[in-house]
Amino acid sequence: MRKSFGDKGVDVDSRVFSLRDGVSFQKLGDEDGAVILMLETGQLYTCNATTATFLAAVDGSRTFSQLVDEVSSAFEVSREDLHRDLSQMAEQLVAEGLLQ
Repeated sequence: MRKSFGDKGVDVDSRVFSLRDGVSFQKLGDEDGAVILMLETGQLYTCNATTATFLAAVDGSRTFSQLVDEVSSAFEVSREDLHRDLSQMAEQLVAEGLLQ
């Protein structure tokens, strides 16, 4: 059974994410995570390495399933666990107004 994303009923695996306009992402290093800045408000977020790797792969053309594959190549974790965790994280980033 495929899971839907949020309350929109969108199949998360086929969803294509991109950073929202006015959001800046900067990776800090290979293992140092990243920062996200909402330009309009000045709100600054810090990210761990997993979130940074996910956001670095978000380009507005890859599906969520392709993003999971990309991130899974960088971490030693089952694809199923990573899929679940990234799905929850992506939903939070959308709710915060960082992803669309």
